[in-house]
Amino acid sequence: MAVHTRQATQVKAAQKETEDFIQLANSSEDEEEEEEEQGGDDDAAVTISNNTHKRKADDGEDGDTEPQVGVYEKCYNGQPVPPWLLGMRRLGQGKIPDISEMVNEEVSKFVDYISPTPEEHQMRVWVIERMQRVLNNMKMISVTPVAKCFGSFETRLYLPTSDIDMTIMLYREGTTKVAASYQTKEAIRRYLFTLARELKRAGFCQKCEVIAHARVPIIKTHEMVTGIAVDISINADSGVQSAGVQRSFSERVYPHSL
Repeated sequence: MAVHTRQATQVKAAQKETEDFIQLANSSEDEEEEEEEQGGDDDAAVTISNNTHKRKADDGEDGDTEPQVGVYEKCYNGQPVPPWLLGMRRLGQGKIPDISEMVNEEVSKFVDYISPTPEEHQMRVWVIERMQRVLNNMKMISVTPVAKCFGSFETRLYLPTSDIDMTIMLYREGTTKVAASYQTKEAIRRYLFTLARELKRAGFCQKCEVIAHARVPIIKTHEMVTGIAVDISINADSGVQSAGVQRSFSERVYPHSL
């Protein structure tokens, strides 16, 4: 009986030691988990702090109203900056610029870049003046020929390789009315061939192509010195009038009208 009692006591003691051991192990693991959680909380706190600072800067709460001073060095995708933005300050105003204003500003810079230089424009003016001298030397009776331009030259929206759209107005001498003898298509066709011969004789060009049977008969040629292409029509004043309207419109609302 005593032996059984002693064995039972030893079993209970062993169970107690086992329970105590398991309890200690759980306690150690819990402490490690708590330490990891505390460490994770510290990292999260740092991340949150950084995100909060960045978001605050993005919102413009503590920053200036203007973006930091700087110029474009490369595009957002790493490609070279287009030539119209080289050396230019960054587009837009404020920390978060309006995208429509940025697009409008870049369009303006592109137009300034691609627009003709004063030298290029003056060269085309010289071509027109040379054409007028050829017309004056033709010495037409009771008719005053006047070279006028329309299209991209008149609106100042032409490219360096664009041609000059020109019309020759054949006015009755002393007036701004078209001479009666040049109001029919047949008379205009005859005059185009006469003008083409005179242009070659005066050295204005080497070749002239007369397109006499088009809806609007024209001469297509290239001025010899500058190489600029010239399209010449006769008494086409509607193009001159519309060019004035287009130029007025573009100067007042361009480029927002895009």
